[in-house]
Amino acid sequence: MNLKKINLPEINFVETRKITYIISLVLVIGSILTILFNKGFNLGIDFTGGIVLQVHFEKDVKIEQLRDVMNSLGYKNAVIQKYGTENDFLIKVQENFEKVQDTTGPVVVGFSTYPNPTKGEKNLTVKVKVYDEKSPVKNIFIRSDIFKEIKELTPSDIYDSREEVGVLNFSLDDFKNDSLVTLYAFGVDRTNNKGLEKEIKIFVCSKNADITKVQVVSDWQDTTYKASSKGVELSPTEKIISLLKERFIEENPRVDREEVVGAIMSKELQLKSLWVVLLGLVGILICVWIRFTFRFGVASVIALFHDVIITLGFLTITGREMSVQIIAALLTLIGYSINDSIIVSDRIRENLKLMRKDNFSTIVNKSLNQVLSRTLITSLTTLFVVFMLFLFGGKVLNDFAFALLVGVIVGTYSSDFIVAPLVLDWEIKKPSKKRG
Repeated sequence: MNLKKINLPEINFVETRKITYIISLVLVIGSILTILFNKGFNLGIDFTGGIVLQVHFEKDVKIEQLRDVMNSLGYKNAVIQKYGTENDFLIKVQENFEKVQDTTGPVVVGFSTYPNPTKGEKNLTVKVKVYDEKSPVKNIFIRSDIFKEIKELTPSDIYDSREEVGVLNFSLDDFKNDSLVTLYAFGVDRTNNKGLEKEIKIFVCSKNADITKVQVVSDWQDTTYKASSKGVELSPTEKIISLLKERFIEENPRVDREEVVGAIMSKELQLKSLWVVLLGLVGILICVWIRFTFRFGVASVIALFHDVIITLGFLTITGREMSVQIIAALLTLIGYSINDSIIVSDRIRENLKLMRKDNFSTIVNKSLNQVLSRTLITSLTTLFVVFMLFLFGGKVLNDFAFALLVGVIVGTYSSDFIVAPLVLDWEIKKPSKKRG
């Protein structure tokens, strides 16, 4: 069955435009009032700054237990909700803190060797101490021309704090006797920042050689380092994760998602999101103006504002969270809606040439009815896919799909009942030119 050949009833779009204007005006004003009375949008972590953790437990955990953990850390306003399965939770903390920025690696602050290679020993142990002001140490390495590859030092316990000691054992049999060997030690922290290399110079002599004066130390000395008795200063996310693992040992918590957005970044996202939408609308106005006329461009942009505001109103009244995903949905909506408006405008332009003897109202009405079947087929197939996404896409895509559901319905409506009627009223009040 060819859906395009289904005979749809003729709709008098021109005669009903005053009613649709009123409906649109009520929806737009209602959306604006909803946003104002709600004191703005329900901004998510992307726009306010904060932490998002998605945590999975192998055994049952109650929300009240997680609430106690967050309260003990001082996050009494944390949002905790089920996410997916019964053992998956989403934890949100909206705070104006910045994620720790660490761009420097650990500093090598000391070393020692044993036994003394100047006494003719065949084996050597080098112990290196490193320190990092911000992050725990991840590894300590030594490289040298005498090694084929960089060697990793064995930690004295495990690498888990800002002050660590590593040990390396190797044989001196292959080294040249009576020579000065240079080792280059450096550390790497948990954020994979490499620290500056420090030289360690060791004199290797012949066995039983009579050496009275030899340099067995490197040519550097750190005078600024002070050993810290404090443990690692954990970031807010690390504190939460650490306490969860401590409180729920048997439940074996696993962090599947971790997001930290600082206040500065969230402000930038707000500004950039606004500019993206506004520049998109300006670009559409220019494109439609060039393709058709300035009147069609203005009417199309007014319809897009109409679609976006009503969609935002529905998002606000349903308590949906404003996030980067919603901005993506709005941009998708703008693209979808303007595509439908261009189809209508293109048909009107074609009929202006074919129906020269008819008045503009008749042409508009005829054009809208001619593309009605196409509009319905496109909208219904799109709605079906988006509705499936809304039902089965999971929590991550639910808000995105909801915004598209509302947007596609409103966008389809505005393309037929707003764009062309606005151009018609503009033409009636101020005709563009006479048609022969």
